Amino acid sequence: IAHRGQYRLPHLSLLTDGCVARGMDIIEGGARYNYHSSAAMGIPNAADSLAALQSAVFEDGTISPGEMLNALRANFASCEDLRLMLRNRVPKYGNDHPLPDSFAAELARHYCETLARYETPSGGTFFSHLFTFTLMLSHGKLTGASPEGRLAGEPLAYSLSPAQGRDREGITAALNSLARIPHHLAAASSSAILEVTPSVLDQAGRDQFVSLLMAAVDKGIGQLQFNVVSADTLRAAQENPDRYSNLCVRVSGFSQRFCLLDHEMQEHIIARTKHAR
Repeated sequence: IAHRGQYRLPHLSLLTDGCVARGMDIIEGGARYNYHSSAAMGIPNAADSLAALQSAVFEDGTISPGEMLNALRANFASCEDLRLMLRNRVPKYGNDHPLPDSFAAELARHYCETLARYETPSGGTFFSHLFTFTLMLSHGKLTGASPEGRLAGEPLAYSLSPAQGRDREGITAALNSLARIPHHLAAASSSAILEVTPSVLDQAGRDQFVSLLMAAVDKGIGQLQFNVVSADTLRAAQENPDRYSNLCVRVSGFSQRFCLLDHEMQEHIIARTKHAR
């Protein structure tokens, strides 16, 4: 309803069955098959946070519930050791670990099934996106500190990708974590971007990479995108954009020349784990 008062989508409407015949924009319900979609953001962060609470608070007793709450309210001021412990020593989604992976799967399932029970303003169905587009940066700025060791204002994870730098057990482990998500419930798509260094595709590695992709499809993983680039190359492109003007990267459902991205997005992409062989 808010969108109808803000803008129209004429190009999308021209390409969507029903809009021209009815003389109505897709925003106004002109499509032959009307539906609305809604995007879930921060599932990996929420999963990591729940894993941290279960592990550090309720199982190990490393920190009490009250201490955790106070640390979050203070944005981990004066307790950097605690923040680093939560960030680096508690299991994280993206490493084939059952604890955070099970939380991520349950969060995705709950979101999709809950949304499906509601009717849209046009009398249609809500379809779920497990997809952030580029909003993981702006919405991260609006999100307070979280129990997985994330400071207030830091970016959220891109879509279903592990939070930047948290997937440390290799690309196979990352794919196993992704495979636990019920992608089939996300009718409007799920998405993840993984990054590999160019060495992964050297010699026999190319055939192995193809096998990895086929296995991901077999496991039911949804939309999967890759960047094949090293962090060193991206840093060099930041320092000398003219030399690397044709370097393209996958950003969020689209590709763009790295030199045309703002510094914040460049840093976000550089921070993603670059998996090697």
